[in-house]
Amino acid sequence: MNILKKTILLIALGTAASAGAENVHDTVTRALKGLRTAESPIPYSRTIKELYIGFDEKGIPKTGVAFREIESFKTITGVVIVDKTETGYILREAVFPDIGKIKNAKDRKQVKAVLKQFQNVPFDPHAEKSAVDALSGATRYGIKTSGYLNYLARHVALQMESPPEWTKP
Repeated sequence: MNILKKTILLIALGTAASAGAENVHDTVTRALKGLRTAESPIPYSRTIKELYIGFDEKGIPKTGVAFREIESFKTITGVVIVDKTETGYILREAVFPDIGKIKNAKDRKQVKAVLKQFQNVPFDPHAEKSAVDALSGATRYGIKTSGYLNYLARHVALQMESPPEWTKP
């Protein structure tokens, strides 16, 4: 196979592999669609890279998103999406948009398994406990990742409760 054919094949494979991949900002945009969005200064804090709060037409916080890099088998980005409802806060989901960085399928599956427990979980950000308590059979990466995701969710909810100055239009 000549060099031109190899190059075309590599470009085609790279494009196909990235076509289904979503990046962090795509995830944020999808989560906050239809809301007026306020974006934190970057970095937001030592432990949170960015935080977003989405407001409805009345200026009431409806959805919050935060993310940070998490060291797993590779450094990946953990994103949490929190919704404020009439009954309290719901951790809508946690995602790793760049999970494809982990090439080993077994490792990737293990990391994705953590996310299953972070789907539509009601929680109280003032409670002295995590939104998701225990991960059965979790590895050290899973326990660490769970801690970060819980921290992100709790912090997003608290910021939605008392929106900071940077959220003002």
